[in-house]
Amino acid sequence: MKDGLKNNFFLITQVFYPDEVSTANLFTNLCSYLVEDNVEVEVWCAQPSYTHFKRQPKKLVYNGIKIHYLPSTNFPKSRLSGRLTNYLTFSISVICKLIFNRDKIPVFTHTTPPSLGIIISFICSLKKRKFVYILLDIFPDGLIRLGNVSKRNLFIRLWKKMNISALKKSEKLIVIGRDMKQWLSSVYPTGLSKTEIIPLWQDDRLINPVQFETNIFIQEHQLQGKFVVQYSGNMGMWNEMKTLGKAISMNTENVFFIFVGGGRRKNELLENFSIDQQKNFLLLPFQSNEKLCDILTACHTSLVSLKEGLEGIAVPSKIYGIMAAGVPVIALVPEQCEIAYIVKEENCGYVVPPNDVNGLIDAILKLKSDEQLRKKMGYNGRRAFEEKYTTRIIAREYKLLIQTLDKK
Repeated sequence: MKDGLKNNFFLITQVFYPDEVSTANLFTNLCSYLVEDNVEVEVWCAQPSYTHFKRQPKKLVYNGIKIHYLPSTNFPKSRLSGRLTNYLTFSISVICKLIFNRDKIPVFTHTTPPSLGIIISFICSLKKRKFVYILLDIFPDGLIRLGNVSKRNLFIRLWKKMNISALKKSEKLIVIGRDMKQWLSSVYPTGLSKTEIIPLWQDDRLINPVQFETNIFIQEHQLQGKFVVQYSGNMGMWNEMKTLGKAISMNTENVFFIFVGGGRRKNELLENFSIDQQKNFLLLPFQSNEKLCDILTACHTSLVSLKEGLEGIAVPSKIYGIMAAGVPVIALVPEQCEIAYIVKEENCGYVVPPNDVNGLIDAILKLKSDEQLRKKMGYNGRRAFEEKYTTRIIAREYKLLIQTLDKK
């Protein structure tokens, strides 16, 4: 990149193409659309280590995106030591390269992994370079709310101070939900004037509604005649999985559950039943992006979950894929979170408290018994998606932000 060029998007992110995890998919997709809209895009990222392990060349152009794979290890993410080593080597590369980089183009980064933004904000402040911070999830506040750490812990207190410092050093803050903006107002109220809400997104060219009866995935697994409830994606730190496991174990008549994905909370899902003996349940690993449309449309309703007390901490991106697929949402989430707001405002499903297994079963049975209601809610979700959450729409918002930064 050269100083002075307009419409430049410079992103530093650990995960990117060719990895096929949520954050990599989101930003690879966004960058591709920005290129189509005449934005010059450059990305610094680590070597792939999540779904792909073949080391990439130092530089690669993909869909017009100029990708720089910084020196880093790419141990499989299945082991904590490997993940930490990958992050440490990537962070060192970012520090060395960014310190000696002479460009003045604003730097965009996000909160995954959580200390990357802190590092970049400090370097940008030293170099008097604009820094835009995209808040995808909030650390260490989320860990505190989960009870995993104490807010009195010296390290946690220092982490919070460094995080607030990064927020203050930013030229712009991007939050992905109204509840996250509310959180921001409680920790950094003066930062609201430089904050924009730009939601997450999904590619409407990748996911479109498909009739259940003709769905290849349904035919492959012989699920015709069953009422299918699906959960697709990460079963991660923020997700409520115990309640979903309890619902499966209740063996509701002619209701079949498909779970596609994995993560650290998968065992919480499985602890309520024996996977070998449970006849109404299918568990599959993460699938490639090529199969995403068939998978997301292979159900009558789809699930999204967020643990109690995590309002403002995270917004699970899977809801946008569900809406794109045109199926009703059952959101097992707190009442005052972005997911709940969307589902209620768009009338595209039901909101159930995270620990309410009976409420979850009731929502499933309501949708099971009323085909017209399912069609209406699925249509409402798809319409709202097309109006607000396609990648093209969100890419325009990012382009406007880029142009605003250029004028300053």
